[in-house]
Amino acid sequence: MEQKTVFISYRRALSKHLARAIYMDLRAHGWDVFLDVNTIDSGDFDRIILNQIGARAHFILLISPGSLERCANSDDWVLREIQEAVRLERNIVPIIEEGADFNQEMSYLPSDLRAIISKKNALPLLHFYFDAAVEMLRTRFLKTPEYITITAPPPAESAEAARRMAAVEAEAPALPKPAPTRSTSLSLMPAPFDWIEIPKKGYSIAKYPITNAQFAKFIEAGGYKQQKWWTQAGWEAKAKGWAWNSSKSEWEETGTAWTQPRYWTDSKWNGAEQPIVGVSWYEAVAFCLWLSEATGEKIMLPTEDQWQYAAQGDDGRAYPWGNDWDCKRCNNSVEPCDSNVTTPVTQYEGNGNSPFGVVDMAGNVWEWCLTDYNNKTNDINSNATYRVLRGGYWSYVITDWFRCDFRGRGDPRYGDVNEGFRVSRS
Repeated sequence: MEQKTVFISYRRALSKHLARAIYMDLRAHGWDVFLDVNTIDSGDFDRIILNQIGARAHFILLISPGSLERCANSDDWVLREIQEAVRLERNIVPIIEEGADFNQEMSYLPSDLRAIISKKNALPLLHFYFDAAVEMLRTRFLKTPEYITITAPPPAESAEAARRMAAVEAEAPALPKPAPTRSTSLSLMPAPFDWIEIPKKGYSIAKYPITNAQFAKFIEAGGYKQQKWWTQAGWEAKAKGWAWNSSKSEWEETGTAWTQPRYWTDSKWNGAEQPIVGVSWYEAVAFCLWLSEATGEKIMLPTEDQWQYAAQGDDGRAYPWGNDWDCKRCNNSVEPCDSNVTTPVTQYEGNGNSPFGVVDMAGNVWEWCLTDYNNKTNDINSNATYRVLRGGYWSYVITDWFRCDFRGRGDPRYGDVNEGFRVSRS
């Protein structure tokens, strides 16, 4: 069961404004958060603090420059909080403020704690990317492990805990958020690019598949050089240069790291408004994480359910345009149509649109979805053998493969001339 309960551990003298800004953001999104404004002296540790850690599934450790230095002292209260969180097996999320040296801060912890905390998935927090960072915190880092057991604090402490929380609410306003310095996706992405809002579903989906000109922005930004935009498995696959050896019908490590998609320099596939092809699922996710950071928007591959609803709507239609097959409404090779290449993403606009006006959701390229094909989870870090592909592609000759509900699958390491993607925003 998902637990939206959080304890924020921080060094008051160094991090109180940032801690409160994170507290206010989480509270505004419906989280139950404990942030203590009391100053706790060394010596007899406050039992309320320990019990509040036990009452919450998640433990945020805010690391500012020098904030863990006093943890070298065995009676330090931040140290005690970390020890209690480890003892209770809480979901510990270190947040590293800009300017903090994570390795240096870890050196102040006892060796047993250092071995545990240093392996946690830490979240860097840059001042100008505050909104994007806390959104990532809520949606990716605060996931409740199955082993979490919540311990309710003694009823007698409730009044004192409430008093302390009221003091947090009554303090001066949170640290002002800086003026945005990022581009929006609409200004950053070369045309054609637009969002289609899906009514009452809480997300938007890109009107068109991502094009070569748009993917070029990711490459220009150093997308294949910066690990922060890749999943761990994706970064390893990129470094190993995984490729499919068709003569052996097996995967093999080439030892040549990916620096661009397959077919990137092939003129048959690289027109500016043609959909990007030759991208693996890992490359598509890296593009989404880069675009999220560059714009401050929450952008990712659509889940399988999001993709199908955007293509089909509520009426269960077979194809985005209706129930009757028509090869002239999308790029395909069903007779009498006969395609041998991808087409510009706008070519079938107005002819094969979905009920919401989304373009190219049948034919042209298969589109990667976030979803694990076998267990249908949407975790980008799951060890999925296959990820979902939707929509069919240009050389298919069977009409059912272009249906809104047809499920394709692909190895996340592999990108061929039939695989591309579009993005979603929530």
